[in-house]
Amino acid sequence: MAKKKTFFDKTMKKHGGSVCPVCDKDIQYIKHVKAFKADNGAWKYRTVNVGVCKCNEKEIYG
Repeated sequence: MAKKKTFFDKTMKKHGGSVCPVCDKDIQYIKHVKAFKADNGAWKYRTVNVGVCKCNEKEIYG
């Protein structure tokens, strides 16, 4: 019988070991939503996957 995989097991799985070359910390990928004004005056949103570590944490989170 196969072992059930829990949500905790799925989240703790390493995805290739991405490490920042500048600060040598683990990179955590988040979905960042940017709002911008289009040419016609309407607001649009763009989602971007961004890698966050200690070096660019303040730029992303504000």
